[in-house]
Amino acid sequence: MYLVESRKLAETHMSRYLSPSQFFFQSTLLSFSCLAVWAQDSRPGFTTSGLQLETMTLKDGTVYEGVLQSKTSEEIEFVEIFLRPGMPMSATVRVIAPGRVRHYAPLPERERQLLQTHVHRLRHRLEIEVGNQQQVQLAAASENSPHNWEYVGTWFQLASTADEESTRRCIVRIEQAFRAFRQLIPPTATSDRRLQIVLFGSVDEYQTTLRTMGVEIENLAFYAAREKTIFAGAEIVSYAERLTRIRTAHQELLRDLVTEAEQVRISLKDYSDKLAKQGLSREQIKEELSVRNAAWNREKRFLERRISETDRRNDATFREITTQMFRRLYHEAFHAYLDGYVMADRPATIDRWLNEGLAQIFESGQFEGDTLRIDAPNSVALAHLQRDLASTNPLSLSELLMSSDKEFLAAHARPAATRHYAYAWGLAYYLSIETQVINRGTLAELSSSHHSSPLERFQSVVGKPLDEFEREWRRAMLALPLR
Repeated sequence: MYLVESRKLAETHMSRYLSPSQFFFQSTLLSFSCLAVWAQDSRPGFTTSGLQLETMTLKDGTVYEGVLQSKTSEEIEFVEIFLRPGMPMSATVRVIAPGRVRHYAPLPERERQLLQTHVHRLRHRLEIEVGNQQQVQLAAASENSPHNWEYVGTWFQLASTADEESTRRCIVRIEQAFRAFRQLIPPTATSDRRLQIVLFGSVDEYQTTLRTMGVEIENLAFYAAREKTIFAGAEIVSYAERLTRIRTAHQELLRDLVTEAEQVRISLKDYSDKLAKQGLSREQIKEELSVRNAAWNREKRFLERRISETDRRNDATFREITTQMFRRLYHEAFHAYLDGYVMADRPATIDRWLNEGLAQIFESGQFEGDTLRIDAPNSVALAHLQRDLASTNPLSLSELLMSSDKEFLAAHARPAATRHYAYAWGLAYYLSIETQVINRGTLAELSSSHHSSPLERFQSVVGKPLDEFEREWRRAMLALPLR
């Protein structure tokens, strides 16, 4: 994990205009936020032939074909649908600022409902692209606040001790997670108290705060359920300081490039005049200048590649120092989302194995560039689960379903590496991603408000005896490839 220092950059005379798209803080790449959804449905009778689409035209001329999913004063979610001959239907849910829209052409309600049915089948196989950080409504904290920045969103409020750009970057990542939550399990209630998130720019700051609360944990995120607050921390401030030094060096190189380019132009003109005085023809002069100009351009392209590589490494460094925090934060944020927006209006909670299993699905989401996928298996949990299932004494599903909180609390520090957590992930993954059994209705059925036992509730949801389901589940888990 490293940052390339400005001195090394200066020594190579890197000299290119530093486009925002080359930094992770870019605005070009993040000009809109979107969810990229991929899936296929090969079940007979579910054809997309003749499917009609709505259109949305933006003011910049971009045209999306698909279906409007939702609209608020802040954003529009429009599902862009791709129908290719011989290919399964795919879709991208684009999140667009209302002010960017020129025209929307809706379908009649019957056709819209049919379209939404198709889109609903894709919701579990998705990629979620990070949002536009420049549109985040971030405010400076008050003078007497221990924080630097404050954010109030629809789903959470955040206070940060990190720098502005890093805070924006983290906010859109957390919003990205909440979009994933809502795709898998839509909210059923409006919380009367918005979730609070406190982001610390250093691990020492984070741990010091937890110690004052009497909490001693190694995880880089912690959810205090009573206070409805998530505390999280990473070495963001030190990274930002080093990045600032590199940016300063880049700006110096840009100024040098302007000067050098002007010098090259003057030099080539003087050389052209010299060749003319020596009696060379216009074609000979043009050829000679072309050779020298090509050499200059080769050097310039070399420097451009080097600075691009530096930027990519710097992007990777930010991901490295924040990945552990984000993974744990996503885990804790899902617990908070389930508590505040899905089960808030119900007198009971869902069983612990399911709550922890679903949280692990989001914790193990895979980042590919600026996109987040939740459909890929948790490699650590899967490896542990497969070893245990192949052992002579595997855990039975009845033991998992009847387990109490103590089987999970003792191992909360490293969930995927423990037996009950691995089984909880495997069962939740199979029910939500592989078979798509989990939804708002089945969550209600699996809650402890029902007077039936956990085994009875589970068999009712899956629609078959536990031993029959368990055989199918074990085969499926052992067949999943490790990555």
